[in-house]
Amino acid sequence: MATKFKIEKFNRSNFLLWKIKIRAILLKDNCLLAIGDRPAEITDDNKWKEMDGNAVANLHLALADGVLSSIAEKKTAKEIWDTLTRLYEAKSLHNKIFLKRRLYTLRMAESSSMTDHINIMNTLFSQLTELGHKIEENEHAELLLQSLPDSYDQLIINLTNNILVEYLVFNDVAAAVLEE
Repeated sequence: MATKFKIEKFNRSNFLLWKIKIRAILLKDNCLLAIGDRPAEITDDNKWKEMDGNAVANLHLALADGVLSSIAEKKTAKEIWDTLTRLYEAKSLHNKIFLKRRLYTLRMAESSSMTDHINIMNTLFSQLTELGHKIEENEHAELLLQSLPDSYDQLIINLTNNILVEYLVFNDVAAAVLEE
């Protein structure tokens, strides 16, 4: 029995997360290779056309109408993928600065869910990594701690005073914060 997966249609927001999800679906449906150049080992034209057709169908079904209209004339999965990447995965200095500003000024509201806050941070880390900006593991942890509201001050003091290593590990800090 095949398991069905549903993802939110891409509607021009958060291309990075949509891209991860659609690549997983293409992989699951054995048509991920179709978004790239045809591998030399796939010599059967019918097999390649079927793979490409499945990838095109998955991409069309995972796009909101406004986005779909921008790639409607594209015939292959690679053409669609390249167009979407060019349009929505801008690696500009402007985007990098915008994401860095969001990350470095992020502050969790007292009423927010810690899980949601950590997910937002992880999304920003991933988006910056996609743009070629690597943030070190210890800085991930430090950014999480600095983004917490004042009610977490005692936890921050406990974590930073009881540390026996030179830097914090994000997953350890996130676990301690979630436990709190």
